[in-house]
Amino acid sequence: MLITILKGLVTIFYNPFFYVLVAALFLIGWQRVRRERLSFGLKAYGVFNTVVSSVGPSLLLALAGTVLFIGLGVAVPAGVIVLITVCSFLLLLTGQLRFFSGTLSVAIAIWITAIFPELATNFSVLNRWIKEIRGASLTDLGVILAVVLLLEACAILFWGHQQLSPRLINSKRGKKVGAVEANRLWIVPLFLLLPDAGGAIHSGAWWPLSDGQSFGLCALPLGLSIQQFITHDLPKPAIRRSGYWLLMTGVVTAILIAFGYILDISWFALVAAGLAFLSRLALVLKHFYDHSVKPFYFIDQGNGLRVVGVIHHTPAERMGVQIGEIIDKVNGVTVRNEETFYRALQIKPTYCRMEVLDHNGEPRFVKGAIHENDLHHIGLLFLEPSRRVKEKHANTNG
Repeated sequence: MLITILKGLVTIFYNPFFYVLVAALFLIGWQRVRRERLSFGLKAYGVFNTVVSSVGPSLLLALAGTVLFIGLGVAVPAGVIVLITVCSFLLLLTGQLRFFSGTLSVAIAIWITAIFPELATNFSVLNRWIKEIRGASLTDLGVILAVVLLLEACAILFWGHQQLSPRLINSKRGKKVGAVEANRLWIVPLFLLLPDAGGAIHSGAWWPLSDGQSFGLCALPLGLSIQQFITHDLPKPAIRRSGYWLLMTGVVTAILIAFGYILDISWFALVAAGLAFLSRLALVLKHFYDHSVKPFYFIDQGNGLRVVGVIHHTPAERMGVQIGEIIDKVNGVTVRNEETFYRALQIKPTYCRMEVLDHNGEPRFVKGAIHENDLHHIGLLFLEPSRRVKEKHANTNG
């Protein structure tokens, strides 16, 4: 059994889609850094910060999902794993992380399994996969869908608000306003029981496995993601609402699958897949509506400098300044633009004390040491483009 488990763990490296996901993760980090440099002339987080920070959550999600699958006795043939992988790859080709979702991949695979025609090719491997897809249990696939949806909701709720990407955009009136984008991808290798694989894992009496049958393990690499462009609210509550949206969808989906199993009606899985698919797309439409219709939150109200971003590993992060707060005073000097802000820092070049208006408009004080020889590395990004961007544009125009 130990050898079978080790062989199953190694299958993650056999799947070429795993390496495609890793490349996509690096590409997402690079694109984020590029957009931040265009807005502010510097990056909030590095590319490797994006990659490394996703490893821990991905492994936790993979462990939780695998334990649920093994505990529930969910087993799918290799053809189904190939089908879900192909669906994931096609969604990745859209180039939009908001459409690249493990939930959408599994939901589409369920509907394809239900209507897949009987085909014959010149390749024995394809013929075997087609036969396995046509004979797959929709209820088993429904369980996978419910678990993946709940895992995606948990990923967004617990880690979706981390490493947010600040942006500067133009409003419809041409005025500079701030925006924050949650753009995260978690590569989650889920391990499923593979029937008739000559494995050493034997079923007990639990559903849906039959007594006396042996199974192997096979990895299914999935991408769980969030892409949410936030202009109307603070990022953390907006992202949490998205997580709760998916959590409620996951609960309803699980209930439908449970009823389908109890009543022995497989089309309940089709209903659950349709619900999950429409709910995930409805969430994308809601994000677009919030961005297009609702008033901007990150605007200049004339009462200080609005913080759009806080750079990782900087004095501002250590002082606890939050995105969306307003810097009112620095070292006793009232600041209303970036130039005044940096002049006020020079009053005490190694230490600063700032009066900050929190998200409720209540004042609070933060203080801490700063870099004496480089005050611009305090780590705060405002609605005004940084001096570096202004100089770059001036040199270009010149």
